[in-house]
Amino acid sequence: MDKAQFFQCLLSTLRQEVHNAVNAAKDAAEYATNEESRAQSQWDTQGLEASYLAAGQASQARQWADAIENLQSEREDLLKSNSNVCLGALFSCSFGDCVEYFFFAGTAGGQSILLDGQEVTVITAQSPLAGRLMGLKAGDSFSMPNGSSGQILTIE
Repeated sequence: MDKAQFFQCLLSTLRQEVHNAVNAAKDAAEYATNEESRAQSQWDTQGLEASYLAAGQASQARQWADAIENLQSEREDLLKSNSNVCLGALFSCSFGDCVEYFFFAGTAGGQSILLDGQEVTVITAQSPLAGRLMGLKAGDSFSMPNGSSGQILTIE
């Protein structure tokens, strides 16, 4: 799997997330200020709820934009080749019969990207999985809190 290609797909996906969140914030803000959402009684909070939704969507857009900025500023370090699981590692793990792919980044944890028919999940240092895998090399085994075990297969 090509790490540079994955990185570009991640940035593209995050840009789309920003676009979607901005549009959702605009729609909610427009509805909050629309005549139809004007309170009909003291218990009618539809407009207020729409304004909260708009603020939440705008906040989400800022978080995605910040993630893009952080990833771009760390681009050189993230795209370096790695021999162990660390920031910037694109790696695969075997969990019994299942193989999963991960990218270790400083932000955008939980984001999933489909590349070359494989789903790659972004993990951050705050992730419990990252804590178990940090520093491991290809071939190393690890155990999870639930008792299951895994093995690092590849690291880029």
